[in-house]
Amino acid sequence: MSIIGAEDEDFENDLDPTVDDHSSHFTSIELVKSRPTHLLVFLQHVILQFDCSSLLCYLHADLFKNLSTKETKKQFVEFYNSFLDKSAVSILRVQIPHNVSFELDRTRPDLLSEEQQRKFVQDVQLAQAPEIIFILSPIPFIPIPLYLPHSSSPVLLSSISVDEGVLLPEGVLPGLSLSGPTPQQEEQDPRLLELEQDPPNWREHTPPDTLKDLSKKETKRQEVINELFATEHAHVRMLSVLQTVFWKPLEREELMTATELATIFPSLDEIIDMHYAFYEHLKKLRQHNFIVKAIGTTLLNRFGGTEGEWFQKLTSRFCSHQTWALEQLKMRQKKDPRFNSFILEAESRPQCRRLQLKDIIPTEMQRLTKYPLLLENIAKCTEDTLEKESIQQSAECCRKILNHVNEEVKQMENLLTLKDYQRRLDTSGLKPSNELYLEYKYLDLAQRRMIYEGPLTWRVTKEKTLEVQCVLLGDLLVLLQKQDDKMVLKCQSKSNIAVQEGKQMLSPIIKLDSAFLREVATDRKAFYVIFTWDSGAQIYELVAQSVGERKNWTDVIKMAVDELKKTGPPSDLKRGNINTALSVHCYKPVL
Repeated sequence: MSIIGAEDEDFENDLDPTVDDHSSHFTSIELVKSRPTHLLVFLQHVILQFDCSSLLCYLHADLFKNLSTKETKKQFVEFYNSFLDKSAVSILRVQIPHNVSFELDRTRPDLLSEEQQRKFVQDVQLAQAPEIIFILSPIPFIPIPLYLPHSSSPVLLSSISVDEGVLLPEGVLPGLSLSGPTPQQEEQDPRLLELEQDPPNWREHTPPDTLKDLSKKETKRQEVINELFATEHAHVRMLSVLQTVFWKPLEREELMTATELATIFPSLDEIIDMHYAFYEHLKKLRQHNFIVKAIGTTLLNRFGGTEGEWFQKLTSRFCSHQTWALEQLKMRQKKDPRFNSFILEAESRPQCRRLQLKDIIPTEMQRLTKYPLLLENIAKCTEDTLEKESIQQSAECCRKILNHVNEEVKQMENLLTLKDYQRRLDTSGLKPSNELYLEYKYLDLAQRRMIYEGPLTWRVTKEKTLEVQCVLLGDLLVLLQKQDDKMVLKCQSKSNIAVQEGKQMLSPIIKLDSAFLREVATDRKAFYVIFTWDSGAQIYELVAQSVGERKNWTDVIKMAVDELKKTGPPSDLKRGNINTALSVHCYKPVL
């Protein structure tokens, strides 16, 4: 992948032009670290596009290599407070390997020996490897040399095919399990045995006299609470199926590596623990005659505050990888008969209840959509004012979590689409215009934020029309032509003379800061995009597939132009602003 902007001469001179894309300085975190300039660019890229906690934790852990005993003690407490503590800021908190989590639950971090502290830091650092590998290579599994701490040579993917991804050699992670408990622990886990049984219904266990005394509204309230409890039980069971029927056996059978699985199912262990803890809290509320009196505090503790932020972070990570994970699994099934046979056999087990793996992976996202409605229904049937307010506040927290996760999923899907387009991008069609070719020959679509995309017809002239895939970015409107497997950027002209003279070429890239829209009076499905500059203007006539789609296009383009007016030129790479390439251009203000 390419991180560097084309117009930055310092970056261009830093790179070896004979090295191909996948052996550049951005194929390994150790290579990135060795180049301060590249590291700065990479950090900026990650902060704008991904959850940056894993990378920051990984880099912070590197500091321990050269610290004295006294400095190690001091830095470990800071490291713990920043990345490991449950009260840490959610944007920095990372998932902890089981051996580290178990020990830290028993011992204060400042009381650990220096040897333990250094080992825990190394274990936590290595646990971040799957997320960093995903950042470095978010398109299908690409063989990337992984440099381990205290090692001068990379671990290479020579004994396996390209599609098998990154492989960590056995024995390099003593005492560290990226994937959780051992098979023996799984078989003895009492949680799994309980989850296979249907949960008790409150009506069947509530004394008849108590049932008679309940008002109609309170009976309805208990029904909805029971529904919340029963569906949470079913959800934890299904997540456990994902873990015990698929993840663990895939690793045991060596059909996928621990790193690949942690990338396909990010934070699954922690998500199961969170949902199971919530389920246990709900179960405790039913201990007295199965009648739940107050539930507001339990709900707020789960969905509000720092725990709610941590829940949001982990579910965002898992759900945003969902589309990518399904695609990887689909590709692996097509190419690996042994893997395909395993999946089919696993899906036939009774625990899956006739669901396929592709149906089970989305269950976390589906669960998030149900919480707000369930909690609102409980609130409607609650008489106590304070209790009702707590439940409504919890429902609002659930809506915020859902909206955040939806946005993360959308951004990741857009990013993966841009990565795919970038991989297939052909800029040779810009050569008729030397100026355009020099400006955009190194265009990296993946360094920008995609707002909208879809097919349009480009009416170059009355006689000449082109089918294009139109991609609206934060600062550009890009018209791509599909040719075989390539996505081509090609200049167009309204006359043969213009082609011969290299003049009046219509660029397939429109800068939004100098563009505005106009309707086409003769066609309700069409619209004009007019691109202006000091010496003239270019007019593009684009046709949507329907009137409704034309409205969608004009609305999102106007929104992007307005956003550009507010945030300034795309060289302003601030978090939350338009996400653009790292190269710097000078643009005129919007007219």
